[in-house]
Amino acid sequence: MPQPLSPLTATLHQFSPLPAAAATALDQCVARREVARNAALLAVGEVSRHLYFVHTGLARVFYFHEAVDVTDYFAIDQQFIGAVASLFTGTPSHKGIQVLEDSVVYAIAYADLERLGAQFHEVERAGRLLATFGMLEGQQRIESIRFHDAARRYQELGDKYPGLLNRCPLKHIASYLGITQVSLSRLRAAAAATQAATPKRS
Repeated sequence: MPQPLSPLTATLHQFSPLPAAAATALDQCVARREVARNAALLAVGEVSRHLYFVHTGLARVFYFHEAVDVTDYFAIDQQFIGAVASLFTGTPSHKGIQVLEDSVVYAIAYADLERLGAQFHEVERAGRLLATFGMLEGQQRIESIRFHDAARRYQELGDKYPGLLNRCPLKHIASYLGITQVSLSRLRAAAAATQAATPKRS
């Protein structure tokens, strides 16, 4: 009976079905890591070599703007995370990756992903679809910052990352939304009041 696929490989298989040989070869390159809260998967200034899949837990990509720590995006249970620009170009990353709670993370070296993509068309296609998905997510993030107010961005955050608001330090959520922690507290209070006033269905 075949061994079950790692969560990383299984998720790539959902992007593009992988034949058994490709899935096996890919899985042999995947490493499972148990990462402690606040540990760094990538420091600012390092060259990114790996793509990560957060199986259980929470992580964020961040950068510094005028010495202020700014959260770029999160990855919560069953989501990929990586410093994409550095990963693709092999140059030092302007962004870091930090784990925010004890997490189980699966990692694959980008060099292995490229090698297997050249060997198996299905792996190449899965990687391309994943990159496209990431690009679209980034575009949606830019449009949200430009066109939506803080209340709308707060709602989108809850929809995109279910449960995040109860698991993540508020300072990181505030910086992701581009607001102060005081403004975030007001948004949370308003959302709680709206929920309390909404009639419950029997």
